[in-house]
Amino acid sequence: MILPGHLASAWMAARGLRTDMRAAMGAAMFPDLIDKPLRWVFGVTPNDRLPAHTLLGWGLTTALVGVLWGRRRAAGWATGYGAHLLGDQVNAYLNPGRLYLAWPFVRYRMHTGPTGLGSSLKDFGGRSLTLEALVTLVGLYAMWRHHRGLTSGAGADKEDAG
Repeated sequence: MILPGHLASAWMAARGLRTDMRAAMGAAMFPDLIDKPLRWVFGVTPNDRLPAHTLLGWGLTTALVGVLWGRRRAAGWATGYGAHLLGDQVNAYLNPGRLYLAWPFVRYRMHTGPTGLGSSLKDFGGRSLTLEALVTLVGLYAMWRHHRGLTSGAGADKEDAG
């Protein structure tokens, strides 16, 4: 999954679970902000889905957020991060990419193809791009409906943004 789908799925999950939206949005981007530069810029990992695209990364960062900012933010972080990993897992199922969720506890045969955004986007097939578009459009529609409800005052609930 790429950025629009990650953000849309995290927004919908956080809204549905009523968790901290800012934490969910940050976590939705976090694994890619860590793993892509480690591989593409610095070349220190075997592929662009380690170490943050793992259950260990999810758990450790959620615990850290909880210690630093409390349970509500940690729940939002866990929600956004989980949505990111779920989206990438579906994408890995539909395409040649891989996710190494149990790393470093399980040894994997690592996919070490070319690096960079162009090579990553080449891994996306038609089904994956269709799913990405669908998730993004549903998320945008849900955001529009939510915003419309808040601005019209009809059934508006006060959401904690922070």
